[in-house]
Amino acid sequence: MKTRSLADRFAAINFRVKLMGAMTLVILVVTALVLFAAQRRAESEVQANLQREFQTEFNTLLGVQKTRLATISGRCRSLARSVRIRAALEENNAPDLLYANADIELRDILADKTGAETDAHQPRAKFYRFLDAGGALIPKPGTQSAQPWEAQLVLPPASLEQQVGYAEIPGPDGGSSLCEIIVTPIIATDTGEVIGAIVLGFGVGESELHSGAQIRSGLWFRDQLHLPSLSAASRAALNAAIIKAPAAAQTGLNVEVDGTPNLLFAQRLNPGSRFPAAYQVGLYPLGEALAQQRYVRWQILGVGALVVLCGLIASHFVAGGLSAPVEKLEVVSAENVVQRERAEAALEETNEELRARNLELQTALTELKAAQQHVIQQERLRALGEMASGIAHDFNNALVPILGFCELLLLSPKVLADKEKAARYLETIQTAAKDAASVVARLREFYRPDKSDRDFAPVHLKRLAEQAITLTKPRWKDQAQAAGATIQVALELESVPAVSGEESALREVLTNLIFNAVDAMPKGGTITLRTRCTGDCAVLEVSDTGSGMTEDVRRRCLEPFFSTKGERGTGLGLSMVFGIVQRHSGSLDLRSELGKGTTFSITLPLQEAANATTATASSHAPIRPLRMLVVEDEAPVRDTLSAILTADGHEVTLANDGLAGLQQFNDGTFDLVLSDKAMPGMSGDQMATAIKRVSPGTPIILLTGFGLFHDKSEFPSVDVLASKPVRIPMLRDAIATAMQAAA
Repeated sequence: MKTRSLADRFAAINFRVKLMGAMTLVILVVTALVLFAAQRRAESEVQANLQREFQTEFNTLLGVQKTRLATISGRCRSLARSVRIRAALEENNAPDLLYANADIELRDILADKTGAETDAHQPRAKFYRFLDAGGALIPKPGTQSAQPWEAQLVLPPASLEQQVGYAEIPGPDGGSSLCEIIVTPIIATDTGEVIGAIVLGFGVGESELHSGAQIRSGLWFRDQLHLPSLSAASRAALNAAIIKAPAAAQTGLNVEVDGTPNLLFAQRLNPGSRFPAAYQVGLYPLGEALAQQRYVRWQILGVGALVVLCGLIASHFVAGGLSAPVEKLEVVSAENVVQRERAEAALEETNEELRARNLELQTALTELKAAQQHVIQQERLRALGEMASGIAHDFNNALVPILGFCELLLLSPKVLADKEKAARYLETIQTAAKDAASVVARLREFYRPDKSDRDFAPVHLKRLAEQAITLTKPRWKDQAQAAGATIQVALELESVPAVSGEESALREVLTNLIFNAVDAMPKGGTITLRTRCTGDCAVLEVSDTGSGMTEDVRRRCLEPFFSTKGERGTGLGLSMVFGIVQRHSGSLDLRSELGKGTTFSITLPLQEAANATTATASSHAPIRPLRMLVVEDEAPVRDTLSAILTADGHEVTLANDGLAGLQQFNDGTFDLVLSDKAMPGMSGDQMATAIKRVSPGTPIILLTGFGLFHDKSEFPSVDVLASKPVRIPMLRDAIATAMQAAA
């Protein structure tokens, strides 16, 4: 009774704790949602303010540039209307007169001899040249030919529109400087035709190469960024970013300059010009905005923590108040129970005690059986979980070459033109798909163990090693290079006699060991595969130059579910390798030294001379053309079967479920029926039973993705039971077997 009272008291305390926990959970969820919404809103406001400030300052720079360009363009048009220049240009072969008149007309716009612009509001030209009506350069008197940089001034036949561009000209110090080029057409007064053009070169203004307190501005021209306020390394990094994403740069691109975040924006300065495109580039620092975001985030988190603390305190008092009546009721109930138990104890006699003891034994026995069933179920679930982890591990390994080479073929269509390379890629994908099918086949070993001994076939280790390198190439080469690591593969493969084994399982062993080697070399290294013959055994080695193992890890690495990769690993790879090697009557040796690498040596017995002959699988050639009914509810599978059978010369009729297939059979005449098992409405075996009732002699093939878990004896109306995925040779064998059975 005292124990019962303590239990009731503990129950009341448990109620209070649960009530307080529920209230705390509600407070935490509501607070988290409010904080999330507040943080998103604050970040949106900061981002909007940042965008407005950047656009305002950048538009100011563009306005200054447009004003300057309008001033220069107006002065150039005035000069193009000069009578002296026009008259000199109309005189053929008179460059001396042309440039002499130009020196007089352009004295107010040309810079002084030092090359400096004396008035920032009245830009002065650094040089001038003339083009003829065909757009060719008219050289200055005293020069034999045009300078190399003057080739940038040449345009196609002159147009009526003024052209704006940029060019790099040599400077007095041996370097080069960027100039703004204005090409203005000169039009004859009598004909209205373009008789030439005047080219004026102005130094790049302050608005183009601006460095203010906030925004820094420059020019991007001919894939080169001109922004003097930045270091050469920073300019090179920004230039590469603009080249990589030019469209993103025109809408806003986040970049880093000297370790600080910046917003980069580019806008073309000479749209529609025949000169190469030039862009105004603005660089706006984001450090202050990000600091403001962090400050607001910490404010919100502080307020949230305060709210949660207040909520916890309030929930404590509220839970105490609400649980007080319950605790009182528990006390009263406990007293009533004690009194009732005392009364019952006084009335009970020996027989009642015996019956009570018997009832307790029966209850204990029932609970023991239930507990036993629970333990058995838990053990089954644990075994199923381990198997599922292993299957997922193997499937992921098999999918690496399939996805890698498929993506390579899709991303590089030109590879398809190389038939030899494309065929090699497709063969690798097919091999990986076979391995994946072999992984599924192992499910039978768990669900329905195969009592018959598995027949091993001859396996050539040299070819197996070459296939494994090809299958894992996306992992050890492409993914490693994407992560900044370079992994080399060295093959030291001697020709050794064949061993007896399962090729897909041994290929899985090599795949796991290569993947482990890649994981052990995050900074790159070398993987070496060796084969050699020792007595009546073949030795296959996989070595890496990775981090190696400690002695403790080396002792435990073959244990199931032991992993040093954290959440990235399942701990099943090496244990499965060890199991496969043992199943092949082989041995696994491991040598590892910390910091120097690891070597796995697999020793397998050679195939005995009596078993060395390779059994060739029967593969029927396509038989005579047949009228076939194909019933399949999955469209991709149905279309695939139709294409294969049609290619073999058969006449194919399709149905998408069992009822439709039965209707098609009743309406037509068919030599053979090929059907899926699992279909909505009427399943394939039900349809087969119905067909056999009306036409017992019609051969029926049943395809199922669960073929590994069924026997043909379970489907008496079916002549051949085939498992998916079905390959062309297997499908031909099934058709031939079904037709022979019906003959």
